[in-house]
Amino acid sequence: MKSTILYLVFTLFAISLVQAQFMRSFSSRIRSLQMVMNDNVSAPPVLRLGGDDVLDFSFDEMSHDYRRFTCKITHCNYLWEPSDLFEIDYLDGFNDMPIEEWENSENTTVLYTNYTFTIPNENVSLKLSGNYKVEIIDDEADGDVVAEFRFSVVDTRVALSAAVSGNTDIDLNREHQQVSFTVHHPKYNISNPAGEVYAVVYQNRRFDNMVHGIKPTHITGNSLQYVYNEKLIFKGGNEYRRFELTDPDVAGMNIAALAYAEPYYHAELYTDAPQKFHSNVRDENGRYFINTLEGYGTSIEADYVFMHFVLDAPYRSGGSYYLLGDFCGNVFGSDNKLMYDVKNGVYRASMLLKLGLYNYSYVWLPDGGGSASLAAIEGDFYDTDNEYLILIYHREFASRYDKLVGVGCLNYKLDNN
Repeated sequence: MKSTILYLVFTLFAISLVQAQFMRSFSSRIRSLQMVMNDNVSAPPVLRLGGDDVLDFSFDEMSHDYRRFTCKITHCNYLWEPSDLFEIDYLDGFNDMPIEEWENSENTTVLYTNYTFTIPNENVSLKLSGNYKVEIIDDEADGDVVAEFRFSVVDTRVALSAAVSGNTDIDLNREHQQVSFTVHHPKYNISNPAGEVYAVVYQNRRFDNMVHGIKPTHITGNSLQYVYNEKLIFKGGNEYRRFELTDPDVAGMNIAALAYAEPYYHAELYTDAPQKFHSNVRDENGRYFINTLEGYGTSIEADYVFMHFVLDAPYRSGGSYYLLGDFCGNVFGSDNKLMYDVKNGVYRASMLLKLGLYNYSYVWLPDGGGSASLAAIEGDFYDTDNEYLILIYHREFASRYDKLVGVGCLNYKLDNN
């Protein structure tokens, strides 16, 4: 019997969490940003305060010339703005750490250097829960910030129960999904729930449609309920499209053609078209994973290839189409913007990407900003498998920072039993 609701009761890490969109490059020289939690590529970048978790960071600089990079850690509020704290308040150790682990690529046509570091490490650890950003600074380019990672530290004080349903306050099993959840805090004092607690919800790690500023609809002595709230209604979207290329000489999944034109390999995907129905393709909700055919030494042995995307859609004015996914930071920039090919009547985009498995979607962004939409190309369907990440922050009276006290995640899936 099919059910259009999935109900989960969980505490932190009772189920696998997801990594939100917290990686972004500001330079064409810096590519393939990665955060890996405890050697688990699927785990989120959420460290447990006082625990033994380790978060590994890496990125490629597109040359074989060593550059001196440093990383600066900043504590942030629940909206990722710098907190009113001194470094000594949240750091035990030294900030502005030099990145001392690096390796040149081997046997690749595109030269790059892979840089890695970990948090915490022998030089620095974190003293407070909350959000953190790590800026990568190029000391040889007048201190330019060339990349940014975002992660969180949780001091678990509350438990969450949550549900996601296609039966929403605006339609029934059509285009939307509605999230509801309850914060349970029987042993944790919250003096002013409506004024001290901040809840943030992400769909598939996207920042452009994240929800915040949500007030509890019901408050009891030991719980806060967030139900029947229109702010927690998300467009369903569709399953992400996928391609995989692990060898530049062997066409992988969804690869139509391969060629080498010095100095780059090129791969063209099969032409995409607007989807009229919900896709049954299993996806990874926007993730990408670096990989090679051999499956080892991928950090320095995976080559780079120019991937060529083709979208067969009529010309549309008043905005632009973009590729969306973790591989482009889920942001809208010139690198992942599609341009209209008048001669052939299609949209095109090309990106230099490292070998691996990639998820992507096409979104429309109106001129002047506004809300990005998948409806025109991907469609919106209530039964799409989406990830919802819920972060619960608490800022007590007179406190100078937002504590992260609870984290959880759920997936919308239909029960086919």
